[in-house]
Amino acid sequence: MRAFPVRTQRAVPRFLLGLLGLAIAAATLCASFPGIAHAIAGNGKLQIHHIDVGQGDGALLISPNGQTALFDDGNYLNCTNIKAYLQALGITSVDYHFLSHYHSDHLGCIDDLAAVGITVSAAGYDRGNTYSSGTYTAYINTLGAKRATMTKGQMITLDAGSANPVQIKCVDLNGAGVYSVSGSDENAKSLDLLVSYGNFQEEIGGDLTGDVTLGNDVETTVGPEVGHVEVYKAHHHGSRYSNNDNWLNAIQAKACVISCGDGNTYNHPTLEALTRMHNHAIHTYWTETGNGVAPDPSWDKVAHGTVVIQAQPGAGATFTITGPGINDSYTNDGALPPIHNTEFAEGVTTLKGSVTTGDYTRLAASDDVKMSVGAGVSAGSYFTDWYGSCFLDHPPLNLTLTYEGNFTISRTQTLYVYNWSTLAWDQVNSATVSTTDVTKTWSTLSPANYVGPSREVRFRVAGSTNAGGSYTSRGDLMSFAYDYTPGTAPAAMPATIATVVEPAAFHAPLAETRPAIDRAFALPQSMLRRVSAAPSAAGVSLAWAVGTNEDADGFNVYRQMSDGTLLFVGNEASLETVGSEARFHFVDTDSRGLAAGGTYWLGVRSCSAPESMIGPITADGALATAHVALAVAPNPARNATRLTYSLERDADVRLDILDVQGRLVATPFAGRAVAGVHTADWDLTTHASERASAGVYFARLSGAGQTSVLRVVVVRE
Repeated sequence: MRAFPVRTQRAVPRFLLGLLGLAIAAATLCASFPGIAHAIAGNGKLQIHHIDVGQGDGALLISPNGQTALFDDGNYLNCTNIKAYLQALGITSVDYHFLSHYHSDHLGCIDDLAAVGITVSAAGYDRGNTYSSGTYTAYINTLGAKRATMTKGQMITLDAGSANPVQIKCVDLNGAGVYSVSGSDENAKSLDLLVSYGNFQEEIGGDLTGDVTLGNDVETTVGPEVGHVEVYKAHHHGSRYSNNDNWLNAIQAKACVISCGDGNTYNHPTLEALTRMHNHAIHTYWTETGNGVAPDPSWDKVAHGTVVIQAQPGAGATFTITGPGINDSYTNDGALPPIHNTEFAEGVTTLKGSVTTGDYTRLAASDDVKMSVGAGVSAGSYFTDWYGSCFLDHPPLNLTLTYEGNFTISRTQTLYVYNWSTLAWDQVNSATVSTTDVTKTWSTLSPANYVGPSREVRFRVAGSTNAGGSYTSRGDLMSFAYDYTPGTAPAAMPATIATVVEPAAFHAPLAETRPAIDRAFALPQSMLRRVSAAPSAAGVSLAWAVGTNEDADGFNVYRQMSDGTLLFVGNEASLETVGSEARFHFVDTDSRGLAAGGTYWLGVRSCSAPESMIGPITADGALATAHVALAVAPNPARNATRLTYSLERDADVRLDILDVQGRLVATPFAGRAVAGVHTADWDLTTHASERASAGVYFARLSGAGQTSVLRVVVVRE
């Protein structure tokens, strides 16, 4: 168990209605498995229960013969639902646990499950490496020796020996070669798992990312590796930065389950993601309504509870998707159609002449933006000879090469394709080409000889000799088109190294293109409702709070050393939920904390942004002998707000307003204050007498050796 011993209990939601009936009906098959002592009753079908865990992920698989696997285990801010659901099914252990990644809305409840007797009996698989959070520490401590690292292509088989076993395949992980395993985006490293039961497939990929502009488009690479599926679990709860078109083109799913929480602060599921799904004819099923776009009745259904998928293995067999008020049927596909792909030259090699204008990137579109190769001279004659190379992402079933270009004078253009079997160039076309673009195409249904060991294809363009002087070959387009079988792996791509965000005062990650107040709320530290630090008998005590619907992944506490460096001293040590608030506590028991001046920084992470810092937060034991308190009202503020603070003894006090990035905005009060209750008004203007824009701010009270910080929201009409 992690050190989160205190939780208030919440009412069990409506998902339990009908659940006991499902558990009883499941008692039709029960098999014995060597080495697996906890198989429950299966019902002859593959069952995948996408449990309503709020803003997080947690899915239970029950094989036809009763073996079990848990994919993620819910959000640490509310483990009541997943515990109640599994207990209602009579589960006392799961055979396997698969963790997509280390964010606390995915690994938050494994220790709570263990505390009520629901354990992992065989193995718990994850992406390896390490992470820094209290929930991660609880996870590894709970699994102990049963923790195992998955590898790409690894397969776990349930119901082994049966006519239709269930296979769970690790398709890819840790950024799939396009995002560095050492990068700061934990989502991009998610395990991508494919569950197969005959002709039924479901993909479960955690918070897998797919945004080119953010440098974390893993989906485009992983999609073809997965291939066609019947159902997939929406990546990142329906984020706008996931579920991209390349991914959806590759998997061709019929249905999607979206696990999201009411009132979540990320606006999941998003209009952008839902629009892409609908455009690909995908019907969606939501565990909760979330806090994003409204569901479209033509495409989207909200269960307000758990979504259950039950599947048969045959081609054309029926699989059902059910939940409160939901009972839909689909059919498995039979043979899977090939996927078409078009790529472009990734490099150019000159055999005679040299590139004089542009480079190979100009060959990616027929747009009259050309790459030029100036002629070289040999034996008194000028000619051009060059080829473009492309490393195909997938093994091709066929191949079509297209070249479009011209010369500055009329020349005989000869095209070749390199034959890797004979190690020679095969001529595929020869024709006269002048100053106007000419398009030539060559195709083959047997491409094996023309694809190298690293899937390299070479397309060569040669111009005839000219004794009268130099000329230029001008290429406008060189494309490599082919079909490939779904599920064939792409070639490895070089890793992109992400920059690790360094601590800074209220350091903010890249903001989204939204109104200012929405951008501010997207920053991790903006979810903090308050932070305080004060000396205690045990050491320096820090406390902070967020809303229970906030997407707080975890917290790191840093002590500021005398040279200004930050020393990590721990994570959140205890958690209690009170009403709509989650309250965290940490005590630095090291005496060096007070000796160094008692200055701390709190690192805050959300599930889709780097760690951000809030501080400095000071607790000076030499000065602190009495309690201080701070309150703000109205909040949100439109025209002005009043800050009320109380002191138990006279003290020097400073009351500052900081923006969400830690910059000083205003100082409503600084000076000596006597014991008692005081007020200071902030008229929502800055030190520069400018009107403060809408957004998130922090009021910070420093005095009597203590610090208290409260969030203030400014809204404008």
